[in-house]
Amino acid sequence: MAELASRDYERMLDLAATVLDSRNVDRAWTLVADELIRSLHGTTCVLSRSHRFVRNVIVLDEVEVWTPWYCGVLPPEAEEQGRMPLHPLVQHYALTGDAEPRTVSDLLDDRTWRSTETFGALRETSGVTRHIALPLHDLSGANRGFVLGRPGLDFTDRERAFVRRLQPLLRRLDGHVRQLKRWQDKASHGFDRAAELKLTNREITVLSLLAAGLTAGGIANRLGASPRTVHKHLENIYRKLGTSDRLTTVLRAQRCGILPS
Repeated sequence: MAELASRDYERMLDLAATVLDSRNVDRAWTLVADELIRSLHGTTCVLSRSHRFVRNVIVLDEVEVWTPWYCGVLPPEAEEQGRMPLHPLVQHYALTGDAEPRTVSDLLDDRTWRSTETFGALRETSGVTRHIALPLHDLSGANRGFVLGRPGLDFTDRERAFVRRLQPLLRRLDGHVRQLKRWQDKASHGFDRAAELKLTNREITVLSLLAAGLTAGGIANRLGASPRTVHKHLENIYRKLGTSDRLTTVLRAQRCGILPS
């Protein structure tokens, strides 16, 4: 495996810290996409939040894109969201449920790839002909993940190693961001209330899952953390709320407006 430079690990840590500390949940994946584009010299980045293979058509339930000419979630009526050319990477993940990062060249030789309709369409519309996918399958089995694109040379061994090392981190961030978003949608003033008690975003996600009835082990699985780490978060939550057990903690958090009643 190609050796990664210390700056690669610094980028990963900086990215994780920025996402975990951000109160702007909706911008979290933009931070990730910006880092992927910068680190891998990309020009486009696509996040498929869920895609399925139905009757020989890839159905994309929600897609967010970052390109030089458009950034944002594709509207429901966008033709590209409902139906798209059978890109080899999208088809591969939708059919197999593979969890490993792949490039197009892992699936097709260069001559075959260049002869496809997808290659011609992408080269004409965006100039992007090289792609690397970073799947983020969740516990429900939904196909989720990023696809980073660029023109020119294929991805190097070092870049592939970077993506493989980044993948577990992004899976953890994925669980954190989605849980934080669910909590935020229900507790409109929750961030302000949590700030008063100096609860971190990570502690908020643990607290919200505690309120949902999950055990420490269940919370660890949902967030991609170790049970020991979750227990440490719970200790901090109990200390900050002045409690010592699950029920009292949840009730006090509800009274404080951190959790919905």
